[in-house]
Amino acid sequence: MQQRPLQSRIIYGPVNSRRLGRSLGVNILPTERKVCSFDCLYCQYGYTEAQMVRASVAEVKLPIPAEVAEALMDALPGAGELDSITLAGNGEPTLHPHFRQIVEVVVRQRNRLKPGVQVTILSNSSTVDDMDVRLALSKIDRRIMKLEAGTQTAFEKINRPRPGTLLKKIVEGLARLGLVEIQALFIDGPVSNATPAEIEAWCGHLALIKPVAVQIYTFERVPADATIQQVPPARLQEISRAAQLAVPTAKIIVY
Repeated sequence: MQQRPLQSRIIYGPVNSRRLGRSLGVNILPTERKVCSFDCLYCQYGYTEAQMVRASVAEVKLPIPAEVAEALMDALPGAGELDSITLAGNGEPTLHPHFRQIVEVVVRQRNRLKPGVQVTILSNSSTVDDMDVRLALSKIDRRIMKLEAGTQTAFEKINRPRPGTLLKKIVEGLARLGLVEIQALFIDGPVSNATPAEIEAWCGHLALIKPVAVQIYTFERVPADATIQQVPPARLQEISRAAQLAVPTAKIIVY
């Protein structure tokens, strides 16, 4: 395993993703630092130097919508066959203060240059209670949203959000958003979200949200915290069966 370096430009890839197929990445965050509202123990980019909220992100140098449009105009014609144009990159994309305008730019360029290719986002869900963010997310084809804790205690220990961030509000926001795919990374060790009690509480959230799909996996790259451990494949399968009982209509995938 190795830790992943930060993306060095707006457009990266295409990369072959086990979840997304052939994906062209769009990084709308700085290239020299991670910008995130979480500081997850397992993060492949290492620890978050300073956790951010949408209001404070304006103080960081960020690409503007016109720059994103130009970067896509340059990259898409030569990108070949794609399965996804994916908003991800160096942290949490929804923190960008012009996130809605950027989503509109990405969708417009996709329609012009790669019609039929899905626009996807990988999000930690921390801003989903914001109506403007939910409006922007509603324009994206695949909304892959993080939810991997059953309790507030585990949420604070594993995802280490900014103080005052409530798991309950995230769950409620995801339920209002609708048609989401939940991504859940499970860890063991000194801190675990794979215990029976945590899984029972997490499945209760799934029943409320009613996602169309649930992605279950453990970390593969070097995590920020070296003390955490991967969850064995057999336990991931047990978690997938519990998730299927909670949301019978959802597609449950173990990676």
